[in-house]
Amino acid sequence: MASNDSNPIDVDENTPLLLQKEPEAGKYGNSVLYLALLCGFLVSVSFGVTQVPMIYVFRLMTCDAYYQTHPEPANGLERCEVREIEAQTARAVSLLAASTTLFGVANLFVTGWTIKKFGVKTALLISVFWPAVRLAVQNLGVMAGGNQGILTLQLSQIITVLGGPAGYLLSLNSYVSEITESSSRTGALGKLQGCSFLGTASAYLAGGLISDYFGILAPFQVTLLLFSASCIYIFICLPRIPPSKEVPSQLSGGLAKFLGPLMIFKPQKWTLQNGQLRFEYGTMLLGAGVFLGVLATGYIPILLQMYGTDIFHFGTTENGYLISLNSFMRGLFLTLVFPKIISVGRTWMVDKARSKDAETGAAQTFRALDVPGNINRAAPIEPLDDQEEPIEPSDSSDERETFDFDLMYTRYSLLADALLTGAASFVSKGWQMYLISALLPFAAGTGAAAKGTILQMCSASERADALSAISLIEMVAQLTTSTCICHCGPPELVANSL
Repeated sequence: MASNDSNPIDVDENTPLLLQKEPEAGKYGNSVLYLALLCGFLVSVSFGVTQVPMIYVFRLMTCDAYYQTHPEPANGLERCEVREIEAQTARAVSLLAASTTLFGVANLFVTGWTIKKFGVKTALLISVFWPAVRLAVQNLGVMAGGNQGILTLQLSQIITVLGGPAGYLLSLNSYVSEITESSSRTGALGKLQGCSFLGTASAYLAGGLISDYFGILAPFQVTLLLFSASCIYIFICLPRIPPSKEVPSQLSGGLAKFLGPLMIFKPQKWTLQNGQLRFEYGTMLLGAGVFLGVLATGYIPILLQMYGTDIFHFGTTENGYLISLNSFMRGLFLTLVFPKIISVGRTWMVDKARSKDAETGAAQTFRALDVPGNINRAAPIEPLDDQEEPIEPSDSSDERETFDFDLMYTRYSLLADALLTGAASFVSKGWQMYLISALLPFAAGTGAAAKGTILQMCSASERADALSAISLIEMVAQLTTSTCICHCGPPELVANSL
């Protein structure tokens, strides 16, 4: 541990963990942010068109494979309405989701390395190109059908290691965090997530309609064209942001550099005014909360479709309306309401703190609200290796950042999400599925608030790692919940488990 400075101050989880000079984000202007938001919408449309048809095509292929070894049903009976087919479809879809998440975890590390090596725009372009290749393979699988088609679709997910939704979201979140000011970063990330959900909502609706009117193969062909158009848009419209030169030396080579995002959750050691050492677990606890939240509610979008299909006999159009409504409401909430809540909530926290300070006559500054102007007085963080590195002073002495309300929002949104998800177990009629689908988004924003919080705990050079770390936690939780649900069988058992 390095020796204390002459005028140390106490620090806690409200103080940024790595304080370094911030880049001039304001030079890009709002126009670039709008281009990035449009990019999020377009790419989300590309990723979402096949989601509803994917559930239906797995059901058809499982049904075809089942009757290759079983006799056809009697006249008047629904061909695919067999309990074994429903269970096999649930397992096949869950395996697809689990493999997507597993390979997506690897894609996070690959994308994080690409961002540092070649820049965020190149990483974003790569993350959109390889899904187009995957769609070409999936087109062949859908045309093959049966067990061969199921296997082809599942194996095509290996391409996700090179490029997929996880890497695209990491790249675009990193891009937005680079072009926005710190005070508006949480709201901008919420808007980006909202635009992504609006794109997903449009895609879900379009995917169901396209498959009904033009056949089950058409959505996969349309998606291939959309990914190609998205690549062209990114290449032409988004300005390039050079790679950060402030790469931490402690992760300068080998496996440690590749696995750098995991070190974000390592407890930090601080020196207090009285000379005592204190460990801060802010990032670790934040990650644990995000993990548990996704673990409890991450399977809901797929569950809504499967439950509607098997219990209320929803087709691709009904499922398209159902999941489109959910994503559309979530997108509107995150784009229009969430930034206002964050802004008003932060103002309320500031006024509350000032009122309390005026009553008590305290002279101390609001460390939870202001980044310390004299950073040279802070005790340095112990580096990850044996080298001692002082904290670099910040030139932004009047920069005001607060994540007290962001943390409060994260806590209460998780609670609201749990309550609304539990209400889904009481659904008994088809129209109630649409009601639950419309209400669930009002607990959204946990991920955006968590990302905004952790970004204020690190330096500019650590932003990609911080976003990758949160995304990794979300994906591991998604993989865990998908694996658990995979063994539950028919969807009514899943609903009862809520």
